[in-house]
Amino acid sequence: MSKKILLGSVAAASLLGACKWTEFDDLADSTWVESTQKPDSDSANWGVAVARIKRTGEGGRLAVIGASQALYSEVVFSPTGGSSVADGAFNLNKQFGIGNVEAQPIHLADPATDENVLITRSGSASIAVIRGIAGTIDVKQVFEPERPDAATFLVAPSIDGAAGVQISQPIVAQDDKVFGAFYAPPENPFRQVKCRLTDANGAVNVRGLGAVRGLDPADATKASDDLVVLSSTGKLYIYDGGVFNGARGGAACPDATPGDDDNTGTALPFPDYAQGFDLGLTFTPVAGAQILVFDRQFALIQAHDDSGKSYLGLVDLAAAANVSSPDTRDGLKTIATAVVGTTRYVAAGYPRQLVDGTEAGQVMLFKVETARGGIATTPEVTLHDAQLENNQAFGRALTFMPFSCTNEPCDNNNVLVVGADNELFTYFRLDPIYGDRRAGR
Repeated sequence: MSKKILLGSVAAASLLGACKWTEFDDLADSTWVESTQKPDSDSANWGVAVARIKRTGEGGRLAVIGASQALYSEVVFSPTGGSSVADGAFNLNKQFGIGNVEAQPIHLADPATDENVLITRSGSASIAVIRGIAGTIDVKQVFEPERPDAATFLVAPSIDGAAGVQISQPIVAQDDKVFGAFYAPPENPFRQVKCRLTDANGAVNVRGLGAVRGLDPADATKASDDLVVLSSTGKLYIYDGGVFNGARGGAACPDATPGDDDNTGTALPFPDYAQGFDLGLTFTPVAGAQILVFDRQFALIQAHDDSGKSYLGLVDLAAAANVSSPDTRDGLKTIATAVVGTTRYVAAGYPRQLVDGTEAGQVMLFKVETARGGIATTPEVTLHDAQLENNQAFGRALTFMPFSCTNEPCDNNNVLVVGADNELFTYFRLDPIYGDRRAGR
């Protein structure tokens, strides 16, 4: 199924803007935050997920997801930092039959385009992949899985060994299978392509997905991605990106029974990851882990369980080794990363963290140095709302938004955006990490 709808023009009214700061009062003059409140809608839980849309151009634009009546909306920022919500937000229940989304849904920005996708349940035997780009959404279904355990954008090789590559698009996992979201040319009659992931010991149940390209020096010019997998046993694997195409991918996911209609093959990881690289987790990770790959070699990994145990680590994928000891403080739920100037940072969200005795949530930003110590042990900045409220869930969603960027990647104009209960916080100034990004400041 595929359906497109357009958002209307940007609403003229600017939403509430407020100055809030970091946990230390003496930093009040070092931080400027724009607070964007929930738009008028049926959604009672806005801001459960957020992703950037446009990568260049004046100002910035975000896609924001609401739950308790699922809502897709877009927030637009002017070059001076004002915010407004675009008219015509989509009630996903009324328009697509998606009444709600997960507490922390999978919401991804395509690294290759201005698109974003929300991946969520859609009926008893399918999930919906909702693609958005500056006012347009396109909804497709992936058949068979009942829930999305993990997803990532992937540039997969062409089907049947043809020249070229697939367009950048999501690959989705449930349990030990990965499913291609939409591919070309489609089969007629349609059969959902999928691939079962195994290692020498059997099924590899997926908890997180990422994409890496040209990891092997011999493949430095490779045009398609390979798949990075975090398993339920806390191990990392790398599979050929052809698993996206299921049994249509040939050698990457060979089908042992090509005469039947299941279109399912089974894949083994690359030899260096035949047994998986054990991260050394002290808990069993649940769905919602993240693998953020950068520089074609390194991966920031976030994993957690339902009791609050968590893991934040930096892995050298080429060497299958930890760059440094992981950070294992409790409560981590989400991360985002960006380069500011020449320094990489990772923002880590702890939405149930106690702050001055109030379960309001907080965000910490750490330096990331691949050659000198990995993830810093002490955060550069710790953030929370100045007006603490119980169950505020500050830090449940994170992204770095390109703001008034003239080129891509936008290394010098990223701004941090933090999701909380029915509110977004956009940090236009965050000393000592970056100065004021707004025009005329």
